[in-house]
Amino acid sequence: MTIGQAPRPDLSEAIEATLPPDVRVRHAGVLDGLERAEVQRRFGVPAGGSATLISRLADGEAVTLDAGAVAEGLQRLIARLEAGAGEEGMGLDGAGESGGADVIVVLCTGEFPGLRARRARLIEPDALVTAYVSTLLGGSPVGVVVPLPEQVAEAREKWRGLTPAPEFATASPYGDESRLVEAARALVDGGARAVVLDCMGYADRHRLALRRAGVTVPVLTSGAMVGAWTGPLLR
Repeated sequence: MTIGQAPRPDLSEAIEATLPPDVRVRHAGVLDGLERAEVQRRFGVPAGGSATLISRLADGEAVTLDAGAVAEGLQRLIARLEAGAGEEGMGLDGAGESGGADVIVVLCTGEFPGLRARRARLIEPDALVTAYVSTLLGGSPVGVVVPLPEQVAEAREKWRGLTPAPEFATASPYGDESRLVEAARALVDGGARAVVLDCMGYADRHRLALRRAGVTVPVLTSGAMVGAWTGPLLR
């Protein structure tokens, strides 16, 4: 379940690679079927500012979204997925097949504390990723990359349980990879012993780009961490 438009194989690839072969996967997005003008009207960030998220439309263009409006859209979509809804425009792979989703994965690392599923198991990467990193790297200096500068304050709060407190840098997963390289290098130069790419938009190609650029510390992508937890769950 993406906060943008489905399908997003770039977000789900690392997760789907860990799943048993008999698991049926459907994709759906909060913005499915909406033109850009409607997206901006219903999900655009208000002038006063608020928590911000970034995603991508079906045409490949990035879009910034109001987190509160997205949370409401996600809750509506959860209800449809649990009900097995497959009406036209929902963006469900396998639409029309009977039965609702048993497991729903949110393809976003943003915090959505009010989300609830009635029956399905709901997997929210924000808590999973922070717990994974704390367990794996607690006690080591960590650098965290988020897409947008306006997300850093929220990210500091999200990662407040990590000791020592991480340093942050910004680079959009939908922009020039050279900016990501600069951000990761700045974190490593500042003492980070590992780099966390805190957005589902960062994929293995981003990790490999950092390797090619000479970033030798461990680089953790959110998709790989979610996949490492989700795959065994469904076996």
